[in-house]
Amino acid sequence: MSSVHQILFGWAERDSEGNAGVRPLADSGAPSLDRWTGRLPNIWAAKEAADDPGEARAGLVHLVFEDEAAVLRKLPARNAYGRAGATVTHALVGDPGLIDAALALGLHDWSGWLEREPHKPDTRLLPLDIEELRAHAAQGLAALRDRVPNLPKDQLTAAVAQVLGAPDADFTFITRPEYALPLMTAVHDIVGPVPGRPWTFAGRESTDVGGHQPRVVFLSARPPQSYYVNQRRRVETAGAPLDPDGTGFAAQLVELYLDVGYAAVHRVRPGAGVATADDVAAWRRSVPVVDGRIVDDRLPLDLLLDDDLLYRASMRGAVATEGRRLAGELRKQPAHLLIEVMRRWGPNESRSVRHPELRETAVREAVVVCLTQSCPEDLIEGTAQARPRPGLVADVFREREPHQGLDLSEPRQAYMVCTALTLGMEVSHLNREGLFAPSSESDLLEFVRWSARPAPDAAVLVLRRHLGAGTDREARERAARAWSERDLLRAEVEAAARGDKATEVDCYSGLLTAAYGPRLSASDARAVVERAGDDAPLGLLTAALWRAGEEAAETHIRYALSELLLRGDGYAHTAPSGRRATRVEGAPPQPVAPLRARPSVQARPPQTWPAEILPPETWWPHDRADERGHAPERIPERFPERQPAERSWVGGLDPVNTAFMIAILAIIVAAVGYIVWTSL
Repeated sequence: MSSVHQILFGWAERDSEGNAGVRPLADSGAPSLDRWTGRLPNIWAAKEAADDPGEARAGLVHLVFEDEAAVLRKLPARNAYGRAGATVTHALVGDPGLIDAALALGLHDWSGWLEREPHKPDTRLLPLDIEELRAHAAQGLAALRDRVPNLPKDQLTAAVAQVLGAPDADFTFITRPEYALPLMTAVHDIVGPVPGRPWTFAGRESTDVGGHQPRVVFLSARPPQSYYVNQRRRVETAGAPLDPDGTGFAAQLVELYLDVGYAAVHRVRPGAGVATADDVAAWRRSVPVVDGRIVDDRLPLDLLLDDDLLYRASMRGAVATEGRRLAGELRKQPAHLLIEVMRRWGPNESRSVRHPELRETAVREAVVVCLTQSCPEDLIEGTAQARPRPGLVADVFREREPHQGLDLSEPRQAYMVCTALTLGMEVSHLNREGLFAPSSESDLLEFVRWSARPAPDAAVLVLRRHLGAGTDREARERAARAWSERDLLRAEVEAAARGDKATEVDCYSGLLTAAYGPRLSASDARAVVERAGDDAPLGLLTAALWRAGEEAAETHIRYALSELLLRGDGYAHTAPSGRRATRVEGAPPQPVAPLRARPSVQARPPQTWPAEILPPETWWPHDRADERGHAPERIPERFPERQPAERSWVGGLDPVNTAFMIAILAIIVAAVGYIVWTSL
């Protein structure tokens, strides 16, 4: 295991010998500490007061001294003695093969940088593992590459053109401070390594004079005139010519870098690197250019994006040969290109039908990217819409599955499972003994919550097989607690079962097994009933009844089931609070009282309550609660009682009925008169 040593520089007050200044305050025991103490403080470990007045952002520096290299982070600070302008400089030192420009750039946002002086003078730092540093640097470098498109394109092109004009020279770029590290990243990616001249840099400085200057120094403004002999090329990127040699080669490289990515530029760059202007000229003549654009012919990416090139390659019979070169290379391309490839190579596209092997390779590369690293949701969605073969997704999934099983508490492993299911992997590939053995009960329940709707079969599988795998009592207690905290997963089980009652019972059986074991005791049954409450899922009580291990447990569950069913039909007694009345602990449940017909109003004996005891509105039977405790019934307001008429006419008839009878009599008299008149 290779290590990198740490040194923390800062301002030290006068010691016993009367010396004050910048010197090491803590270190990890670097064997060459004395040499670094002499190299760094007077030049790089202190931040000059003239540099960006009032600016408190840190500066990043990469230096190489003979057989040793360092990356430093300089942060202006106020030290423990209150001295303003002091600088806390954290240096990582080691072999140049370990600490190169890519590592130094990638550590720009490393969380391990120290920003304060130690409280104790004898503070000891620890050596760092280079592999851990590289893992973080890879992410940091990718973040800087993502920021390159935000740079002004003319400034990026001018910087690359200046470097291509003299690859072995030293440069000072005058630009805005926030452009420094992304610009350095792009120059490093495009021009590549120069034999014998490592890419060293200083990201935020106030001057470019002094001893042992890096190859590239970034200034925010042109420094004042100095008598120091300076052989550096100073370039103000905002006003530099874009194409000093008239070839446009720098612009073509920048276009390729922004469109396809750093890997494409690396493939078209000469293997021996470029050290002189002649090397750059030979490089320019070697790259294929189509319509003013460099074509990356070493990776047939254009076969996937350009139908004309695909047709020509097909006529030459070179599609299969060039398609094989995509494996392992396409995954290194930017996400937006993979998204475009997936859009063009859907299962019903004519190009996919004519070249299925090319589609298979492209889709596999996209699946690998989706399962091995966090990628944009658009890429996952685009790959899913391309409908990769479920077997292909399963193969990629198995290749990356840990030998000891999946631990869903690890974000990357949980991400891989969810993404594989999203891409169409069949749930049967998760039906393996011990697959989720490292996962805790809480993690499995959380997976069920996620997968219940998008992948219900996966949720059912976990509940049926993997959740109840633990047998120790502590695991069951954890499972019971986690299950209760998630409201018994009612909504999730309902969504996963999709209306199938048998599946619902199976899901709850798995949950009960994980929480209480294969058989329920009386206390466990009581706990299940109480936690479920009055609105207990019928499938839960059914599963609990099947798993009751003793008569008392079965009795508790049967009572809860009968009460649930009767309440659903409106027959069971409900406590005033809306919840089941609390029974005495340990007492057997009371049997449900037999139902009896409600007596009719006419069958009740007449009431003779005096008016002074009860108000008149309580005399009617429908205004009182009956003897069984039912809520009082009242006449609905939409059916008001009929008010008596104020006056009656003949025979007690009201005016309407009287008028009706007179009309009938008139008709009869007229009919009889007509018959008599016609008979004369």
